[in-house]
Amino acid sequence: MVQFAIVMVLQIALSLLGALVVAAFSRWREFRADHGGAQLAGRGKMIAALERLRQNSELVDTRQAALATLKIAGAPSRMAALFASHPPLEERIARLQQYR
Repeated sequence: MVQFAIVMVLQIALSLLGALVVAAFSRWREFRADHGGAQLAGRGKMIAALERLRQNSELVDTRQAALATLKIAGAPSRMAALFASHPPLEERIARLQQYR
C-alpha cells in the first residue's frame, strides 16, 4: 500500500513537472516564431499584428463561457502562466521591441 502511494505521488509530481517543461518549450517556440516572422515581414509589421490581436481580444464578449476556448485570454495568474502554451501578447510585443 505504501509503495502504491509513493508511485502515485511520484506520477503526479513528475506529470506536473513534464507539463511545465512542455509549456516552457512551447512558449520558447512562440518567441522564436515571432522572431522569424520579424525577420521575414519586418519587426514593425509583427509588432503591429500582435497589437491588433491584443486590441481585438479586448473586444471579445467574455460572458459566453461556451466560447471560452475560441478566445484569447487576458493575462493569466502566475501559476497559470507557468502552464500556458503561449506567452502573453504584451510580453511578445516587448520582446520584439527589444529585438535588433
